[in-house]
Amino acid sequence: MKPVRLNLSWVLAAAALSLSAGAAQAAADANSPAAYAIRIPVTLAADAPLQRVMLPAEVLVRLQSPGYADVRLFNGAGQPVPMALAGVAAASAPEESVALPAFPILGAAGTAGSAGLEGLSLRIEEQQGRRVVQIDTPGTAGPSGTQTVRGALFDARSLQLPVARMALDADWPAGQPVTFTVQASKDLKHWRPLAETVLYRADAVTTTTPSAAPGRLGRLGNEQMDLQRADLRDHYLRVTWGDAAVTLRGATLVTSRGTGARERVSASMAAPAMGNPRELVFALPFATPVAALKITPQGSNVLVPVRVLGRNHREQPWLPLASAVVYKMAVGGKDQSNGPIELGGASVREVKIEADAKSPGFAAAPELALQFDPAQLVFLASGQGPFTLAAGLPGTAAAASAFLPLASLVPGYQPLQENTLPMALADMARADITGGNPADGALVAAAAASDGLSMRSWVLWGVLLAGVGALALMAWLLLKQTKQPGKSSASPPDAA
Repeated sequence: MKPVRLNLSWVLAAAALSLSAGAAQAAADANSPAAYAIRIPVTLAADAPLQRVMLPAEVLVRLQSPGYADVRLFNGAGQPVPMALAGVAAASAPEESVALPAFPILGAAGTAGSAGLEGLSLRIEEQQGRRVVQIDTPGTAGPSGTQTVRGALFDARSLQLPVARMALDADWPAGQPVTFTVQASKDLKHWRPLAETVLYRADAVTTTTPSAAPGRLGRLGNEQMDLQRADLRDHYLRVTWGDAAVTLRGATLVTSRGTGARERVSASMAAPAMGNPRELVFALPFATPVAALKITPQGSNVLVPVRVLGRNHREQPWLPLASAVVYKMAVGGKDQSNGPIELGGASVREVKIEADAKSPGFAAAPELALQFDPAQLVFLASGQGPFTLAAGLPGTAAAASAFLPLASLVPGYQPLQENTLPMALADMARADITGGNPADGALVAAAAASDGLSMRSWVLWGVLLAGVGALALMAWLLLKQTKQPGKSSASPPDAA
């Protein structure tokens, strides 16, 4: 009987295949809706091929990929539809208009440009309920000299909000471009430039446009000057225009707080077990980046300085994420507590909250709430319904994303255009949650941090042991094959 000869490469290949087969069994099928941890019916808006749907907290607390790779939207045939991931624009704060009167600045006639305004000594005084602008111009003509209006002053000292835009209530000569320059100062002596615009007015009589109506004025140029949200508290404004005969009655300033903060998505977390009053360690069952963590101490009149640290597995060192003071105290008969602690979108699987050693720590586990930046799916409603939003696929830490660029999904895409698309609704009341129910869908379960080896370490040890086993098998086969020729040479020759 011939000895069985095994190739070492075959042995190693078999070991690798067995490991990869185990990993493949652990990873779920991304194209099967049943493989996801949560499945939510989606109600579409009527007659709109392109729509968007907000990702609820129940989805965000089940994602296993920091890049949201384990999110899909399926049609009625179980096919994923084309989609893109987008953020949510911050809400615009309301704007307010403030009208300011103009105080004319007189200068010597015939002085070119703004030279007639240089060296001016300006004062605004209150006299019998009226504001009076006094201008002392060195070297200008006396009372009998000819003077003309060279600019105007505005008192903006009472403005508390940043100024976004400025529009002038003015008339200027037709047929010539006029340059308006805006400057700001706190002392009426040292000025800094803010904006500049060139305006042109054409009378209907002189315009060559056939469609111009009689008596209608044509204006060219940007009459809304962008002040780039300048802070004008305790400032004066100066508007100048050179030698043109301009009549400036006033100005309208538009103030705004800018864009408001985006409303974040929040999810409460069950209180984790606590054995040390100065240290609380727990694991997060998701990989979604966390924008902020709200820590509210139990009890009344409690104040604890804390550090928040994070890591992804046991072999990593703890990395500091934030420091803050958490408190809960009664002020004026009302309970007040700290705001959320910003984590900057950290994606960690384990969190440690350390209380300052100088403090007594926490008498009981604090209340925890996680906050996420809002996200939405922009999708093409291809195929027939019903449509299902699915999320949370085990073993997808390195899965390929299914998201398309917005420019590829939306024809002629313009920035922030996704926020104008019709909104589809995720029906959480009919959600199908694996291992849970919709009542606790947004409650993050408390889990202890890993004490033993991480999955990464188990895989590395498995590969190492498989390699050692393969080498031992190879050595045994080589030893067996070297002994076989020795036996045949020692046997006596056959009789003739």
